[in-house]
Amino acid sequence: PQFKAIETETDEKKITAAENKHALLHPMRIAEVTNYILQHFRQKTHRAFPGAKGFNAMFAVSSVDAAKAYYESFRHIQKLRAEQDSSYKPLTVATIFSYAANEAQDAIGDINDESIDTSEMNPSSREFLESAIADYNAAFKMNFSTDGNGFQDYYRDLAKRVKSQEVDLLIVVGMFLTGFDAPALNTLFVDKNLRYHGLMQAFSRTNRIYNATKTFGNIVT
Repeated sequence: PQFKAIETETDEKKITAAENKHALLHPMRIAEVTNYILQHFRQKTHRAFPGAKGFNAMFAVSSVDAAKAYYESFRHIQKLRAEQDSSYKPLTVATIFSYAANEAQDAIGDINDESIDTSEMNPSSREFLESAIADYNAAFKMNFSTDGNGFQDYYRDLAKRVKSQEVDLLIVVGMFLTGFDAPALNTLFVDKNLRYHGLMQAFSRTNRIYNATKTFGNIVT
């Protein structure tokens, strides 16, 4: 695809220039990646066979802006597909992040945990997260928000529903990439710079053997 040169660039100066121009967040690229995930989701999560419950997936992205762009893209594209095909069943997509979310890693590549705190989140990001949580509330008849305990409750409820496969795809920046154990999660889609220990931390989200169908996890980059 036309954005492949940017994705595989190894010169740090060129990468920085490309990122500063928001090349990786170009709407055409976001739509391309979204369509790829939707096209291959059932296969990767073993849902392609009739009656198969399969698994669910996580999508690790590079920044809050990327999470926002992808969430809106999934919402828009799935709405179009549902309008064009009455039998289309949209994936249940959720997202979560905090004000500290970014792709910074320490010297050995550790992914820094995000604080469950929204008090310092910029107004635009907080407004978007409120909208995403409102979608979640509508889907599950809940009443969470970005305010104090409301966000912590959202975090806990989301974790529970990912584990029970009520959420099909979870878009994250840093949250849930370290220490989160969900045996029914078998696929990690990655559009994020991961290296060293952080690479292993993130990839470990999918590698827990669950049953005869899940003997390994999928990493899709």
